Amino acid sequence: MARMQATVEHPSRARPAWGRTAAALGLLLLWQALFWLLVHAAERVARTPLMDGRSEVAYELLDAAGQLAQPGPAWARRDGLDGFPVSAARSDETARIRFRVPFEVQDPGQPLALYLAIREQVVQVRLNAQVLQTSAPLPRLEGLLTSEPGLYELPAGALRPGTNLLEVEKELVGFDSALSEFAIGPRDALAESFRWKTLLVTDLPLVGVGVLLFTLLLCLAVNWPPVDRPRIRALMLLLGCCAVSTWFLTFNPPLALSLFGWIAVWCAINLLTAVAIALYVWFDAGPGPLRSRWFAPALAALASVFALGFLIAARDENPRAWLFLLMHSAYWLVILSVLVALALLAAGVARDRGARWFERSLLALCISALAMDRLGSLYDLHSPFDAGLPLSLPWSPLIGAVLGLSIVLALAREAAEARRTVLDANRVLAQALAEREIQLAASFAERNEILRRSAVLEERGRIVRDIHDGVGGQLVRLQAQVRSQPVDADALAAALEDSLGDLRLIVDALDSAEDGLHDALVGFERRLRQQAGGCQITSEYALEDASDRVGARVTLQVLRILQESVSNALRHGKATSIRLGAATEPDSGRVLIALRDNGGGVSSAAAPGRGLSNMRQRAEAIGADLEVRSDATGTEIRLRLAPVRADQARPMDTATPV
Repeated sequence: MARMQATVEHPSRARPAWGRTAAALGLLLLWQALFWLLVHAAERVARTPLMDGRSEVAYELLDAAGQLAQPGPAWARRDGLDGFPVSAARSDETARIRFRVPFEVQDPGQPLALYLAIREQVVQVRLNAQVLQTSAPLPRLEGLLTSEPGLYELPAGALRPGTNLLEVEKELVGFDSALSEFAIGPRDALAESFRWKTLLVTDLPLVGVGVLLFTLLLCLAVNWPPVDRPRIRALMLLLGCCAVSTWFLTFNPPLALSLFGWIAVWCAINLLTAVAIALYVWFDAGPGPLRSRWFAPALAALASVFALGFLIAARDENPRAWLFLLMHSAYWLVILSVLVALALLAAGVARDRGARWFERSLLALCISALAMDRLGSLYDLHSPFDAGLPLSLPWSPLIGAVLGLSIVLALAREAAEARRTVLDANRVLAQALAEREIQLAASFAERNEILRRSAVLEERGRIVRDIHDGVGGQLVRLQAQVRSQPVDADALAAALEDSLGDLRLIVDALDSAEDGLHDALVGFERRLRQQAGGCQITSEYALEDASDRVGARVTLQVLRILQESVSNALRHGKATSIRLGAATEPDSGRVLIALRDNGGGVSSAAAPGRGLSNMRQRAEAIGADLEVRSDATGTEIRLRLAPVRADQARPMDTATPV
């Protein structure tokens, strides 16, 4: 039951105050009409129309042994739905009371039965001095407010034409003992009313206790939003009060309490019920949290007043008046809290334009039953649709199942709405995520294009420098030689061939940069064999799959370094043998590329040239280590690339090339 916030409306569309008031009044009338229709239907099936209408019944007071405690019978007059009460307290002389009910029988062969509206404290029922057996010998309800009916079949053998006498013997408990309303008539018709009332006052309250406890645990298990927690706590208090009142005051509780203790418990439950209803509607209306601080002092004041009243009653020799005053005060607290709650709930539905109408409507019906039950304890009530139908059912135990189920249904409805909200939010987020992915993909493609163009421009600059420093320098020297002195045709052809070879190596490095490192090295080797003339080329490769995919940028720089090294070996070292190798180091996972020639080498006294400087710059650009070893037997270049992941490296099948 997640709290639904009221929608902020445009001033021109907001409902005027008189419109909200009219809607709230209409909703109140609808709630009450529905409630009284349900009450009328339940009372109609539970109350037999055969109730005896006599105005008084004779009774006798008995001692513990069953003997008369005083001579002659007395008369108990009817007192509305209370039946025929007698003000007689249990004492050493009086322990029981026997009511004597004479009735007429026309046909002794007709199946008859005695129906008692309340079978509380009934010890024995006799027909013409013959003891009858009840249809349910063990009482199921033994609480303070017990209203379990009783049905006694009148055996045909004990009946006689004319006047018969029924004697109902009861224990004396409390201040008053009463013969409840009763009916003597056809057995089948009375059995039907007995079954309906047993269902309503025995079976449904027991189910209601279970439903209330389940709903209470469910409310405890839900992680409520902070804005809902005060309202849900008040609802949980109301659920707990209903469950406790039904169990302790209707069924046989596990505590042995005196009448004084029972009344104290009943007043405390009523006080907490009134507070729970007030708290719920207070937080339902959404007041500021600072205003709710007045509830604690008000509750403490009420508890103090009731505690003082019970203290006075305990010291009084005749506490009857005080106890009734305390009970009636507790009843009126519940009634007033329900009246205020109904008005606030209806106003809340009208104000929020139907927000949580289901929960509020069911709660309104349930608390209406609580108020009617208390009002029925003060006055005799009748159905508004039939003045001859008194309202005799105890409604506090009946609304437990309805209240619990209504809260469970409201929770289910709110959970469904929350799920729909989450699904809608997920759909919106998924759509936004898809749009964002498209934007990121476009941005990534644009960034890659920019990087590609930047790399192309950078490499163009390097190629221009290489051509200018290498091929361009050679051509300039040849041009100067041709202009200054005659040049041998063979020497000129050899010089031009060297320049073309350098140019082909540059182009070959560009063509194979997008391939894997292994394929790029093979292509480089093939081009080198075509251009090396009489130089012997050997190779050995042991690259793993992961190591082979080092990227186009790294591959291009590797080929440019190898190109520069080969150019130096052929042009300056006059090498006749070149050995090229590449492998993955098993320990570090790094790729080692080695190139060795048998040329004249580089003197240690010679100044480093531009070619070696370019090689080192290219190695640093890709995070590689470059090592150059040169002596009279030749030059060796070792290039170690960035490391490869350990889970992708495998031991080499061949030795690391030298």
